[in-house]
Amino acid sequence: MKKVLSLILILSLLASAAVIVPAAAEGEELYYVYTANGKPLNMRVEPNKSARLIVKIPYGDEFWVYETLGSGWTYGRWANQDGYVMTRFLTKDKPAPKTPSRKDETPEEYERRKEEEKLTEELRGEKDVSPFTIAVVATRATGWINFRYGPSKITARIASYPDGKELTVQGETDRWYKALDPDTGRIGYINKNFTTVLTKAAGEEEKQPETKTPEEQHDLGKLDINGEFDLTCKLPEGYKLQVLSSRGDKIIASIQSEDMTAPQMYLSIAYDETYGEVERMNDMTDEDLAVLEDTFKELNQVEITYLETGHGTKVMVARETGMDTDFIDILAIYKGYFVEFHMTPNAKAADQRLTEEDLKTCIDFLTDVDFNPVEKAE
Repeated sequence: MKKVLSLILILSLLASAAVIVPAAAEGEELYYVYTANGKPLNMRVEPNKSARLIVKIPYGDEFWVYETLGSGWTYGRWANQDGYVMTRFLTKDKPAPKTPSRKDETPEEYERRKEEEKLTEELRGEKDVSPFTIAVVATRATGWINFRYGPSKITARIASYPDGKELTVQGETDRWYKALDPDTGRIGYINKNFTTVLTKAAGEEEKQPETKTPEEQHDLGKLDINGEFDLTCKLPEGYKLQVLSSRGDKIIASIQSEDMTAPQMYLSIAYDETYGEVERMNDMTDEDLAVLEDTFKELNQVEITYLETGHGTKVMVARETGMDTDFIDILAIYKGYFVEFHMTPNAKAADQRLTEEDLKTCIDFLTDVDFNPVEKAE
């Protein structure tokens, strides 16, 4: 499947949410999008063809002009987005309906167009809400959900969040929440299907972060998985492993470096009774593996391959390395537990891409992962 992330990259996140097109403000003039081929008009963050794309405005839609520049560009507003469009594709008269020619459209182009149309409708229907808190509810096959620049999987990923991550909702569309990450101050969109609303009683104290004594901390490179087995791994140089959450049959741990620009890595280990009889992923049928693959592909545009650890355990590698979004997931199943290793570029890094050295770190990590039975007392 062709990558489509380059079509719609960065949304104007600081603009306030609104429903449909608001009334004209003083000094604004109403124009309409008019392209000879009936295709959408690109709106960009700067008056330059190479500038980042904000959104594609459908043919015939209203565009409120703030200022017409002498360089062939016009600055204005569509829906709740401000940006620049090429002046020659605007007209004062509402154009007659036109459908672009699609006779030579490939299946990939058709899929891309339908996703763009969905994104347009989501943005048109966006509305403000009174702030409330939600928590991420991760899927069975992956402990992570993507936080994106726009309400569509074809927009670039800002970050990936683990199960339980809390966000503050500021707006919503039909299928997505527009939310603030209180830890980073970044605003983005998350699919409603992978969240739960947290209701708090009036006057309830804020939840304090879980703290562990040094005796409760696991040894570096080793995790005791609920007394069932030990997971051991070779940590990358300069990284430390720290348990973030340990609740019931689920453990989330970070593998972080003191270098604030280094890639972020996490381990998520959760039991799933559906796979309670699966000793290792090696024992799963092609049909079972296809179900896992479909789950990843529904959430992300990934390439999936299979490798083995140095100890012979089969693992699934889901990798996305697009123009503006990179991550790699390594998934193993052992004794009914989903064990996931996740790497993504650090939000503070200058280049939001995984390098070949980063990818090599992933491969080195998975080849050293081992699962050791726990010796239980008689």
